[in-house]
Amino acid sequence: MKNIKIEPLLFLLLGSISALTFAYISQYVFDYQPCILCLYQRKPFFAVIALSLISLTFLKTKKAKKISFFCCVIFLLINCCIAFYHVGVEKKIFRGPSTCSSENLNEINNLQDLEKALMKTKAIRCDQPSFVFLKLSMAAWNFIYCLALILLSLSFYRSPLLVSPKLYNKASNNQSAKH
Repeated sequence: MKNIKIEPLLFLLLGSISALTFAYISQYVFDYQPCILCLYQRKPFFAVIALSLISLTFLKTKKAKKISFFCCVIFLLINCCIAFYHVGVEKKIFRGPSTCSSENLNEINNLQDLEKALMKTKAIRCDQPSFVFLKLSMAAWNFIYCLALILLSLSFYRSPLLVSPKLYNKASNNQSAKH
């Protein structure tokens, strides 16, 4: 029997789809509304999905797939940078964009300026995480997730993980015998 190679581009595609699925379930099922930085963090995942789909479907040469793979890794590095910045904004290390925090309200002297500032500023703030799990915000988890995707995909690229159908069939038979 022949071993099956795990394709790094397919791994990145599935990882990006999983991340966006989680983000949209959090938003539309659990009503955790994203700030502008959260929305920026989704864009590299869309780029990875588009590029990996095009590569897996249309590109046939190893060189073209290699270039696509490294472009996907760069998109995920960009996502890591955005997530790192977002965590810094949440921890008050960095100053967030004026569109997602109300720091610009401190400099207001009259009611008309306050009204204008409130109309310009979105309700969802980047410096206050809407969800925290194990003391980490969703931005921090996104950073960890993207870093893990990058490291795993690079390791698959460097030395492909081979899955033997014979081993898979043995594991399936052992589990069915237990039931």
